[in-house]
This record gives sequence, structure tokens and C-alpha cells, in this order.
Amino acid sequence: MMLRGESKLIAFRGNGPYCYSNTASMLLSTIGEQVSPQEMEAYTGVGLGAFWLPKEKLLFFSSISNPPDLGITRALHLLGLGFEEKMTSDPGKPPFEQLRSDLSSSAAVLGPLDMGYLTHNPLHKRMMGADHFVLAYRFEKDGVLIHDPEGFPSVLLPFRQLELAWGADSIPYHRGHYRYWTHPRRTNRPSRDELYDSTLKSFKEVYSEAESLAKKQNLTIDAKAITTLSKHVKQDKVSPAERGFMVFFSLKLGARRALDFASFFGSKNPELARMKEKQAELFGAMQTFAVQKKWTKVADSLEHLAQVETEFRDTLISN
Repeated sequence: MMLRGESKLIAFRGNGPYCYSNTASMLLSTIGEQVSPQEMEAYTGVGLGAFWLPKEKLLFFSSISNPPDLGITRALHLLGLGFEEKMTSDPGKPPFEQLRSDLSSSAAVLGPLDMGYLTHNPLHKRMMGADHFVLAYRFEKDGVLIHDPEGFPSVLLPFRQLELAWGADSIPYHRGHYRYWTHPRRTNRPSRDELYDSTLKSFKEVYSEAESLAKKQNLTIDAKAITTLSKHVKQDKVSPAERGFMVFFSLKLGARRALDFASFFGSKNPELARMKEKQAELFGAMQTFAVQKKWTKVADSLEHLAQVETEFRDTLISN
């Protein structure tokens, strides 16, 4: 649980669905670059804004324009790191020989993967269509050794399962197939001030790009998306699947991301940090209310969250 001291944010440490940030952090550690998953998550900018899926009646507390694969690349560039990012346009044949060659001299972030095919996870059948990222580090006769940040270090992913998962056919945001990042290297070392300024600029771009995409595709995003969910839950007709998405995934992830953004802004912009701390507290409250099925209280908290999101976005853009 996060508690706020009189003048210092207490950082959260614990379990959570931070697969791409954990995996990218592991990749950088192989070359002696220590960037925590908490820092990496903020640099990706993935957790900014929100978008609503009307058919599924699900709200994602992340940017419609900046899915995790783009976020990884964004973060590595901001950190001053070079790397190789590879993918194929042909879904028919996974690049196993290319991956074998790369793993002989570097680990690799693989993703997005479909969690439903990761058979080392005893809950994999329940996770079909959920996106995931892992770190591959060695080729074996029957498959690839990976660190799976879901809680499974040094497991063997058989080639057939890797092919099915890595094709990512059921992952809506996948661009091409069999994407991976490998051979990270330091190309420049921005100062803390330079890194902060470039990341702030990147955040503004994420919001701007999401707004453009939403207009083109008639999507509901950010504060309007949050109020859409508020109106839905206020009717007290939340399905078990919708509730499960909230209580097992989106709310705790939203809280953690908000705290990591608060840490990023820190003393550089206490006002933005305060707003993100407030969002974390609202997410935490909603977690409790949603588990207890107190939907009126969830709806009220969502309305408050939408107000803070508007305030945060407007303040960020004006800086």
C-alpha cells in the first residue's frame, strides 16, 4: 500500500502487471544499465490518458496512440540508447534462425505475445488474447529459455508455443509479427535535466497523437472515456467479465502507474506530481469499492478521476 509522508512520496514495491517495463529493464541490465521498471514505465508514456472500448465496455487507463511496443522504443530513445528492433510482415514463418543468431550475443525482448499460449503459466488458458512481453536469453534444442516477468524465471518456451504466442494474431495493437528488441547500447548520456525535458515533450506528443487518432476513428478517450465508464457502472449492470478486468487488472495497474508518474515529476513539477498522487488514491479507493460491488461509489470516484485527468492534461500541455 502506498502512503504519503509529510513531504516525501513513498515508492510502491510489489507485484503488478508491468511486463514490458520489467522486461525492458532486464534487457538493459545485461549491458550494465540499471533503469528500474518504475522509471521505465514512466519513460514509455503508455499509462497516460485513457480510452473506451464500447463493444467490450472496457476502459483502458492508457493511451490509444502509444501501445506498449511503441512505448518501449520511445523509452529507449529517451534514455539515449541504441538498439535493434526487428519484426516480419509475413506471419507464416517465425524468424527463429535470426533470433538464434541474435541470442548468441544479446538477450532480446519479445512481444507482444499472446499469453494464452505460454503453457508454463498454469493459468494460461484463462489469458487467451492478453498481451505480454518476455526476455529471451538462450536457444535450446527444444525451445528458448526466457525470463517471464509474470513470475516465471528461467522457463523453457517450446518453439511451437513461441510461434503461436509471438505471432500475436489476437493482440489488437500488434504491428507486423514476431517483433523483438535486442543489442542495446549506450549512444549518448542525457543529463537528468535533459532527460526530464525530453520526456515531458514526449508526454505532450502522446496526448496530441491520441487526440488526432481519436478524431479520425471516432474514439472516446481521456476524461470523456472515464466519464463513460462512470455512467455505465452507475447503472449497476457491470458484468462479471467487466468487474474482473477492473479488480484484477486495470485499477491496480492505474494506481501503480500514477505513482510512478508522480515519482517522475517529483520536485521538478510538484503540481503534476500531486495530481498523479491523487489519481493513485482514487484508483486505490475504486479497487476496494469494485471488489465490494459498491458501484455508486466507483462511479463517483471515476467522476473525480476524470476531473483530475483533465486538470493534469491541461497543466502538462501548458508547461
